[in-house]
Amino acid sequence: MFNFSHPKNSVVARSAIVGALGLALLDSSGLAQTSSQPPTLKQALDAAWQTSSQSRSLDNRRSELAAKEKAASSWIAGEPVAGIAHRTDWLNKNKGFREYEAEIELPLWNPGVRTATQADIFAQRQSFDGQFALSKLKLAGELRAVAASAATAQVELDLNKRKLTDANVLSEDLSRRVKAGENARVDALQAQVLVQQAQTAMTQAQSQLTRLQNQWRSLTGLATVATLEETLATRAANEVLAAPVSPDHPALRYAQAQLGSAQAKLALADADKRDPMSMGVGVGRERSTFAATNETKLRIALRIPLGGNNRNAPRQAAARAELDTAQAEADAVQRQLPSEVYAATAELRAARAAQAAASERVRLSTEVQTLITKSWRLGDSSLPTRLRADNEQFEASLALAKAGIDVQRAIANLNQAHGILP
Repeated sequence: MFNFSHPKNSVVARSAIVGALGLALLDSSGLAQTSSQPPTLKQALDAAWQTSSQSRSLDNRRSELAAKEKAASSWIAGEPVAGIAHRTDWLNKNKGFREYEAEIELPLWNPGVRTATQADIFAQRQSFDGQFALSKLKLAGELRAVAASAATAQVELDLNKRKLTDANVLSEDLSRRVKAGENARVDALQAQVLVQQAQTAMTQAQSQLTRLQNQWRSLTGLATVATLEETLATRAANEVLAAPVSPDHPALRYAQAQLGSAQAKLALADADKRDPMSMGVGVGRERSTFAATNETKLRIALRIPLGGNNRNAPRQAAARAELDTAQAEADAVQRQLPSEVYAATAELRAARAAQAAASERVRLSTEVQTLITKSWRLGDSSLPTRLRADNEQFEASLALAKAGIDVQRAIANLNQAHGILP
């Protein structure tokens, strides 16, 4: 608690009250986050996936493919067409000629088209599964990035809270010294400036953390940000040399599936050179005059459309263009993924080295701060020297905390580069 016993401490007291009220207001929006156990990244990913547009369309997309497979397994190429016809001479001769005919027309598969259609649908299913796996991996990357940024904002807030507390303690100490005539009033004013700086830094850190918490909530629907605690997966554990990309990487699988789908579409365009043939079966009843008896006739017809370049050339050209695009994208993914793995591996090595250096910096700056604080209390060091030592120790502690998060971020990025979900 703050000491308000001295009238000359009114400025410090007002600063402390403002700081406490501001912190209370800013923290009120995060009570739900601190009161519950943080979820794991896997739990957060499951929650975010359930609310995503891809997940909500999953069942209908699967139903669509199942319906296409059922249609392709049928022995006819489309839906039957029924027709009814009636002829009479009532308008001219009216001798009693009447004819009624009913016919059903069945579309038939052209040679090779049914097999090509089934192969195309199978390729679509492979592409569909690959697309959903890649979408989930991209969503995991977003969650990892937000969780890492939120962790950084949290340590900044925690350390700035500590800095504000220390600044208030120092300000009160200097106020007593000024009152006792041991220090000049300018020292107390410098301490009050330090309080205001710490208050501003803490407010900014809280604002940044609140923004990231809201972003997390919009992605996952969860109030609490997950902790960024991942371990390196088996195939990502080689930190000396970048491990090769697994063939099961979602981006690679999706690119290969897209290539297979484009190849199947081209094969279907080459096989489907004309509209489907159709066979018609009809039954008719005919009477030539009023006195004649009705005759029953059976009619069988076969319709064979003729193909041509006007129909086939645009479809084949479009299929070849799609195949070229899919091939180029697959080649790009083959080049890009190893580069991402190499960069993520190098990032992890650098993060571990930075963490070791930051740890040594904290050790040295803490030792210096302890000595200078003792010297300042004995009157052998000036206030600016004390403040510089305090600030250096704060910056070193902040750098070490951020370095620890950077290591976790690098581990997450390396897992992400290998296509591994949390």
